[in-house]
Amino acid sequence: MMRPDYSYGLSTYSIVGADPEARECGVAVQSKFLAVGAFVPWARGGVGAVATQAYGEITYGSRGLDLLESGLSPENTIDRLTGNDDLRSHRQVGVVAADGRSASYTGEECFEHAVSVTGDGFAAQGNILTNPDVPLAMADTFRGSSGRLADRLLAALIAGEAAGGEKRGMESAALLVVRPGGGYGGNHDRWLDLRIDHSDTPIEDLRGLLDLHTLYFGKTEEGELLAFDEGLQNEVRRILDSIGWWDPGKTREDNLQGWLGWHNLEERWMGPERLDPVVLGELRSASNA
Repeated sequence: MMRPDYSYGLSTYSIVGADPEARECGVAVQSKFLAVGAFVPWARGGVGAVATQAYGEITYGSRGLDLLESGLSPENTIDRLTGNDDLRSHRQVGVVAADGRSASYTGEECFEHAVSVTGDGFAAQGNILTNPDVPLAMADTFRGSSGRLADRLLAALIAGEAAGGEKRGMESAALLVVRPGGGYGGNHDRWLDLRIDHSDTPIEDLRGLLDLHTLYFGKTEEGELLAFDEGLQNEVRRILDSIGWWDPGKTREDNLQGWLGWHNLEERWMGPERLDPVVLGELRSASNA
């Protein structure tokens, strides 16, 4: 019987990362594969993140998170996942725990270049790469960056592509970040789950989605919020009236909240005494459109 060719599958480069202080963990990934975000990235708030690729065993994702949650280290989690797997030599998997411990595994039969790099708070890995420096570039960028985990993961992915990326090119990309209670509505952990399923420029497109996510769901620092004084109240009323969003039968708060909700900016409502400067900028842009 002819042996199946396991070499291609999820030819991918990815990084799993954790920010223990922010209680966030997540995955960024790019692949010459349709809708990579449906297969490679897995994460659970307060637990960790997993990227399963190469001839990817998709159940490594949920099973890996279960093992982490049971108390196993990333190294022991990978040992348990791969130990009884007859195809482990074709697998590649990165694991990070919510506290920053990490591990990565690259089977000896993964298609070259296949490389794993780990460090405090991350694991970077890739296969079918143009050169072995791709995960190193991701690792260096992640280590040298600060700020939000989502931005750091995406910056690492961009660095991986700049270092040569995947031999077969680009098709899809994904960015997943979780934290306990961090999802929309506050009753789940999925802070962001952004995917480009098919594109010639998936990482660039993913960056655009992250910018939109920041606009709609980002949080302005308390000290940067504006006092919603009489001058701003009058300006907001003039703008809403000029764009057809002022109903004299409603209160100022109801008019503004109606406009915010219509434009998916309801998360930026700061109450009647304060105004998010992002909201003011969007209102001014709307009045000049």
